[in-house]
Amino acid sequence: MSDTPQNKNNNNRRRRNNNRRYNKNAQGNKGPSNSNNKSNNNNKRYANKNRRPKTLTPSRILQKYDNLLEQYLVARKKFNDVYGRGKEKQLEKVERNYQQALKNLRAFENGLLDWQKEVLKGKIDAYPADRQYTTEHNLEPKGDEVSFVGEFEDPHLLESQKGHEWTSDSEETEGTMDDYYKYKGISPPVAQ
Repeated sequence: MSDTPQNKNNNNRRRRNNNRRYNKNAQGNKGPSNSNNKSNNNNKRYANKNRRPKTLTPSRILQKYDNLLEQYLVARKKFNDVYGRGKEKQLEKVERNYQQALKNLRAFENGLLDWQKEVLKGKIDAYPADRQYTTEHNLEPKGDEVSFVGEFEDPHLLESQKGHEWTSDSEETEGTMDDYYKYKGISPPVAQ
């Protein structure tokens, strides 16, 4: 078959008609003018069936919690990696993701029913608390109440340091490196 102008026109018409048929079939049964609306609605109903939220069984609760916890941990790691190193916009985005992941995790925990919270508590508190020290020393398991407001003593200062007057101390500001080497009893490094 040769490519005469008439054959080209016939081929073009065939392609266009095939494309029209294909496009008509690809569009499906959209629109109110179709006579197949009933079958179309059935297809939608079955398609949406998979999108419905599933009831939270104990295994799904734990799976969803693990998923949200993993998202939170990844977001927290990214935020800590970028903090102080990245650009301002990048840091803002990572912080937003971090805050959103934490918010999603807390919303999931707070949205559970009582029996679902018990299932989750069974996973989180799977191991008993270590109370060996408190039982051996007859102490209450509850710790001391710590205030976070006010002035606090520096726990690293010794008693002898607290009473010493440091204003007259000038040891660090006087002397040379040669004096330091003599004091330590070492020889100075050789210049290269």
